[in-house]
Amino acid sequence: MKKTEPEIKELSEFLAEFNGESDRGAVLTAGAYLDERLGEMLKAFFAEVKETDDLLFGFNAPIGTYSARIKAAYSLGLIQDNEFSELNIIRKIRNEFGHSWKGVSFKTQKIIDLCNNLPWLGPEEHKETSDAKARFSAEVAILLSDFLWRVRLIKNEQRDIKEWSHKMRS
Repeated sequence: MKKTEPEIKELSEFLAEFNGESDRGAVLTAGAYLDERLGEMLKAFFAEVKETDDLLFGFNAPIGTYSARIKAAYSLGLIQDNEFSELNIIRKIRNEFGHSWKGVSFKTQKIIDLCNNLPWLGPEEHKETSDAKARFSAEVAILLSDFLWRVRLIKNEQRDIKEWSHKMRS
């Protein structure tokens, strides 16, 4: 029996949870999971020192918010231009759901407009009939698939604390 890669298992577990959620639950779950993946990507890149966790996790961590992690991952070249743009759209969608207690769904015009700014990443034959939730769901699934594997790739480029030449003390 072939062993399932942990990334595939994790994505499968996430999608099972995600697909069973309400509109609000799906958006908040996706935002939290993407935020977590970005944190893992950054941690995989930064040197293995206590200060890395201080930057990324815990109360008042400077790179502890979804927005800060998107910007940091982009600035370090860990995510591509299109991913940066798409993550920011998802962040705006998440904020709409997270900061309103009523009247927000994938049928709300503002959410439809934001989702229409996401590329269609689902099956081509469903593009014309897709709605905002389908567009959001396909985008999240593709981003997470890419990000789960990317942590392994980033780990190969992890920073080390260096001893620098050209310094005044030995």
